[in-house]
Amino acid sequence: MTKVDLASAFLIHRRPYRDNSLLLDFLTLDHGKIRLIGRGVRQAKANIQMFQHLRISYAGKGELKTLSHWEVDDVPRRIKGERLILCMYVNELITRLIHEHDPHPQIFELYQQFVTQMNDLDQSHQYWLLRIFENKLLSELGYGLDYAADVDGDLIQTNKNYSYQPQLGFSQQADGKISGNLLNLLLSERLDGVPNEQQLKVCRNLNRQRLNVLLGNKPLKSRELFFTKN
Repeated sequence: MTKVDLASAFLIHRRPYRDNSLLLDFLTLDHGKIRLIGRGVRQAKANIQMFQHLRISYAGKGELKTLSHWEVDDVPRRIKGERLILCMYVNELITRLIHEHDPHPQIFELYQQFVTQMNDLDQSHQYWLLRIFENKLLSELGYGLDYAADVDGDLIQTNKNYSYQPQLGFSQQADGKISGNLLNLLLSERLDGVPNEQQLKVCRNLNRQRLNVLLGNKPLKSRELFFTKN
């Protein structure tokens, strides 16, 4: 019998399960991604919400355990519109890329920072925050890149252009689409250093190329809501 009390968690996915229950996927600080049965949750007066830090308790003997208690440990947070799409995309990335019961405390903290900051940002900063999140997520999963030096070991120069060499890094090329300035901004991870719209799209395409290797042929559902913007 396993019993866990008041674990730090975020709800990242839910779907109907039998009668009035739900299958609930949580990202937890100490236990990684877990799936629980929320019995009777669909009829509960207070809905369990995504994007809010929770304390959850659960117990059970088998692989699929039961949520026994939950409480909000956060300020009220209502994420709507385009911000909601971005947050759902991040939830889907975590659902697809993180194995169950594999703790990633750094990713938990990264996710908490993401949802906490999202409502306070304008559109360009939202997308830059998303790009920084993707890079940090890939790095924590063991697929980070060296943004300080190119494949030849030379320091990245802001006035040069680069191309991405899969699994290797960046090579200096006159007709490369990735600016040295963008690579320096990615290295600094500063939220106030937003690149221009063109370089934001370059960064989007770069991260998409890297993520697709891990995601495989099954497309992300949340990407269908982005159209061509993300």
